[in-house]
Order: sequence, then structure tokens, then C-alpha cells
Amino acid sequence: MTVALIILHAAPEAENPRADTAVRLAGAMLAEGKDVRLFLAGQGVLLLRNADTASDSTHALLREILELGLEIQCCGSSLKAQGIETLPDGVSKGSMKGLSAWVSAAEEVVCF
Repeated sequence: MTVALIILHAAPEAENPRADTAVRLAGAMLAEGKDVRLFLAGQGVLLLRNADTASDSTHALLREILELGLEIQCCGSSLKAQGIETLPDGVSKGSMKGLSAWVSAAEEVVCF
């Protein structure tokens, strides 16, 4: 099985849809049968704010693909900098060391 890694460091903003594109790409890769991992760093961790309750299409898709097996880790320093203490189910706190291991294991890496 192909291992794909998506790294998101952009905030989820309507005028800059990189977070939406990253989540949609993750869904498409899962549909292709790939083992998909998403690492959130910098402002990318803001995708997790209100992730359980937000009604926009990006958050709805995020919840759906988490149930389908998307693995998400977040940079601990970024979580702290953005004041995010609680993570949605299926999301774990990670580190740059963990990201390094994911990059080494991935056959495909995409950054947003």
C-alpha cells in the first residue's frame, strides 16, 4: 500500500483555501486505497478549532475521513502557540521527530 503524507501549515481561511485542498486531497487519496497521514504544523493546527462542531464542508469532510482511517498528528509547539489544548478524537500530538519518521516512511509527500 502506498503511504502518502500531507503536511499542512496554512490556516483554514476562505480566501486562502490550502487547508480545504489538503483535506480534499486526503479524502481522494484514501479513496484510492492509500495509507494517508496528515501532519498539522504552524497555523495548520487551527483546522482543529471547533473541528467537532463546525458545519463548513472542510470540517465535515475532515470528520468523515477521520472515521475512514486518516491518521493526524499535530506539532506540539504549534498547538501550544495557538492555545489549542483539546484534540478531536483520532488526532494526536506529535513532534518534528515524529514528522521526520513519517517523511522517511512516505512514498508521496505534499505540503500546503
